Amino acid sequence: MRAILLACLLGCGDAWALEAGAPMPPLAAPALDDAAQPVSLAATRGDVVYVDFWASWCGPCKISMPVLEAMQQKYGKRGFRVIGVNKDVSVADARRFLRQVPVGFTLVHDGGDKLARAFDVKAMPSGYLVDRRGVVRYVHRGFTSESEAALQREVSSLLEEAP
Repeated sequence: MRAILLACLLGCGDAWALEAGAPMPPLAAPALDDAAQPVSLAATRGDVVYVDFWASWCGPCKISMPVLEAMQQKYGKRGFRVIGVNKDVSVADARRFLRQVPVGFTLVHDGGDKLARAFDVKAMPSGYLVDRRGVVRYVHRGFTSESEAALQREVSSLLEEAP
C-alpha cells in the first residue's frame, strides 16, 4: 500500500502544480543587480503582483518585458508590482539581455531554480498574477497579444478589489 501511495505521489507531479487559488510561495531570491539584497515575495502582500519568469534565450520574453514595464508604469501608483525572475544560469547573460530590453521593475535571479520549482514553471515566459491577499489568481504560460490583453483586464480588475 505504501509503495502505491509513493508511486502516485512521485508520478502525479501536475497535481502539485501552482495554479490559480494557491497561495504565493513566501520565498526570497537575490536581487539581480545586488545579490546581497534579497527580495522577499512575502513582502509584496497588499499589492497586486505579477511574478514573471524570463530568460535571455526566451524569444517571447523580448516581447513581454516591455509590455510588463509599461504596465508597471501605468498601474504602479495603484499598487501593482512586477517582479521579474531571471532563469539564466549566468547573470551576465541576463544583464546582456537587459541592455537590449531595459526595464525598471524589480528583478531577481533564480539560478538555482528554487523559485521555478516552487511555482512549477512549465514554459517561458510564465507569469503568476497574485492578488493583494497573496493568492495566485491567474497563471499565464507563454506570451501573445491575446495574453497581453487578458493580463491588462485581470490587473485592472484586481486593482479594483478591496485589499
